[in-house]
Amino acid sequence: MSLAQGHSQPPHVERLVFCRQIICEAMRLYPAAPGVGRLHHKPMVLGGAPVSARTRVHIPIFALHRNKRLWENPNAFDPDRFAADKVKARSRYAFLPFGGGPRVCIGASFATIEAAVILAVLVRAFGFLPVAGHKPKPVRG
Repeated sequence: MSLAQGHSQPPHVERLVFCRQIICEAMRLYPAAPGVGRLHHKPMVLGGAPVSARTRVHIPIFALHRNKRLWENPNAFDPDRFAADKVKARSRYAFLPFGGGPRVCIGASFATIEAAVILAVLVRAFGFLPVAGHKPKPVRG
């Protein structure tokens, strides 16, 4: 049986909690998709403003993930913000690296598990040191 058929992750994968926190924090700062768009078919009210049918609404994920009202010290790399208690205290729509709601990426859980396992294997096999003076710059692609 697969994970989709009701089994949980293997025990050694479940113990990679901090690796998953690191992956989530990296995706918060550098989301694969900096934004997503939606085309509404019915009129609606969004943030108190009326939005007519057939209006494209853009969700700026990069900006959302760095919003000071949602994240303390939003430009800092802090994997602890993805500790279980902090995740529960935050809106589920504050972190959208895979989208959200009914159109959330079907592979989100698998991708997160896979990335955490890859990170754990790499950290165990190699030593990593920061490059003096280097500051990563996000590049949209």
